[in-house]
Amino acid sequence: MTSAASAAPKKKASKPPQKETITYVVKKGDSVDKIAKKYDVRTDDIARWNNMSNIAHIRVGQKIKIRVPKGSVVQNSKSGKETTTTITQNVSYVVKKGDTLGKIAKKTGVSIEELKKHNKSLQKNPDRLKVGQTLVLRVQKFQGGGSGKSVSRGLANNGSLSGGVQLQNGAGYTVRNPTRSYGTSSTVSLIMDTMAAYAKKYPNGPKFSIGDLSAKNGGRLSPHLSHQSGRDVDISYIRTKDGTKLDIEKNWYVLERFLKTQKIQYIFMNYELQEYFYDYARKKGYSEAQLRHMIQYPNGKKSYDAIIRHSKGHGNHFHVRFVCASSDVNCH
Repeated sequence: MTSAASAAPKKKASKPPQKETITYVVKKGDSVDKIAKKYDVRTDDIARWNNMSNIAHIRVGQKIKIRVPKGSVVQNSKSGKETTTTITQNVSYVVKKGDTLGKIAKKTGVSIEELKKHNKSLQKNPDRLKVGQTLVLRVQKFQGGGSGKSVSRGLANNGSLSGGVQLQNGAGYTVRNPTRSYGTSSTVSLIMDTMAAYAKKYPNGPKFSIGDLSAKNGGRLSPHLSHQSGRDVDISYIRTKDGTKLDIEKNWYVLERFLKTQKIQYIFMNYELQEYFYDYARKKGYSEAQLRHMIQYPNGKKSYDAIIRHSKGHGNHFHVRFVCASSDVNCH
């Protein structure tokens, strides 16, 4: 079923990423649906790529071809087993007044050497930055795999994290406390992707401040009740230049991007603030029926159909909880 978020007015599609074909060997307990979720593809695509007439009939040891983004999965050429890999993506950074290479490196988490490597203009004149100049940043995007894959275990308020990935400063955001910024590889990648899209859309916009995710191994993270299994993140709202009110447009852009991933379990936000985003989304073309599954307002705090819902204490930040991945253990 198509979600309300994905049914929004279509925009001009960007150039699709390059694809490559990998071979997956079916294991005990596998199904085409599980394999599709693992690689974020559709079951009917797997059926088409492999000329399957009945997706219910697969056997252990069977080899299945899957189309994935190039570089997103690394396989051992002899065994075919996956290994943990880090893939990267290009994002843009627009030089601001007062910027230096050192300041840009500190803000983005990209080293000065890497900045020079991927920007020819910096190789000749690294000290001659111009306001408005666009730099290319190579930002890491983590992809789990093999024995090193990150795993969320148990509940968000009673769980742990194995193989956690640390979120570092990147385009469009800064991390408030790196020792509390661990999540699953999926959580970290989704945050980075969404923030990179925001930075591209609003190159001169303020950065989001990323609060707590989880501790390195999960577990209790005071003062939170949740944030224990690598699937939660707090993100401070962006405010207008004078600081007097929320910048609804920019905050909604990020909220909408998260919703469109269809990998969000909940977004917690004070009910009183939901009205502003509801009204803005209505002006953007969303119908009441679509918004009923996206945001609680105006149906009351006890309406539990929507992803964006009330939770006390979320007046200066919103809290995103991502869905469980197929590889997570006892995750709810």
